[in-house]
Amino acid sequence: IVTDHHLVGERLPEADAIVNPNQPGCGFASRHLAGVGVAFYLLLALRAELRTRRPDSAAARAPLQSLLDLVALGTVADLVPLDENNRRLVAAGLQRIRSGRAQAGVRSLLHVAGRDAQRTTSADLGFALGPRINAAGRLADMTLGIECLLTDDESRAHELAVALDAMNRERRAIERTMREEALAALDALEGLPALATQEAPAPDADPAPPATRCALVPTRYAFVLYRAQWHEGLVGLVASRIKDRVHRPVVALAASAGDAALLRGSGRSIPGVHLRDALDWVDKKSPGLLLRFGGHAMAAGLTLRADRLDEFASLLEQAVDEFADPACFAAALATDGPLAPDEI
Repeated sequence: IVTDHHLVGERLPEADAIVNPNQPGCGFASRHLAGVGVAFYLLLALRAELRTRRPDSAAARAPLQSLLDLVALGTVADLVPLDENNRRLVAAGLQRIRSGRAQAGVRSLLHVAGRDAQRTTSADLGFALGPRINAAGRLADMTLGIECLLTDDESRAHELAVALDAMNRERRAIERTMREEALAALDALEGLPALATQEAPAPDADPAPPATRCALVPTRYAFVLYRAQWHEGLVGLVASRIKDRVHRPVVALAASAGDAALLRGSGRSIPGVHLRDALDWVDKKSPGLLLRFGGHAMAAGLTLRADRLDEFASLLEQAVDEFADPACFAAALATDGPLAPDEI
């Protein structure tokens, strides 16, 4: 049984069942479920079936509401739209956390992050817990984060939360360096306005690293950034930061840890540019260029051969030019309008 929430490709895996609200023919009303939401609804359906077939079994009486804090955490951390259904799931999970009924790992992560469990908000899930859990998968072994969320042992949960907090601090330091290198490379591009202000290095500072290689084509509808020394687990964060600065789709790539001839990357997009569809267009124009790719409108991952980086950058630019409305490249700040004095 395969569960997923991403847009499906032309070929689906061989499986007894595929549970995905975004596959053709699925009648489930809420298509914005995160992966954790899909899994949760599968458990609900399984329990309902078991209540019919084996009403006396333990599984038929499984207290699935006890998992709602994890459902809320995964929903917020995966940045899916908070439509009516997802909002309901997140609200129920936050209620459990605030009432002291969260998993031991969730409580421990809130503690090491300096957050008050009784006043937990979705911002705490997205900016405090999510990054700490993800840090393990980006830098070391993702099972550390999984164990932290699954364990019922309070002392083990605290031990793992402390380790995840340390990894997240390391992740932030590495990401900061990568981001500064990417911004310096963008600043060096002729005709592009300055994007970052950096302090001059001290006289005894180490020489600056070689400039990040940027593969860009003149129209600059999409940015492709590459540096072999970057950490492949953090390129998505760099892509997100640069996307916010340039208001263009950005793909950041690093050499694969397992094969230096391959590049692994992650992309982030803007409203109006469907990144997964753009990669699909590239794949159809040049079969075999992308060894793997997948994702959705705003984010995607990919693998390609290092010697075809320039070809990929050129085709991605063409894909964005083909599909995007030029108006979407004008950055806009959305507001709810001015506040009247009496409203303040």
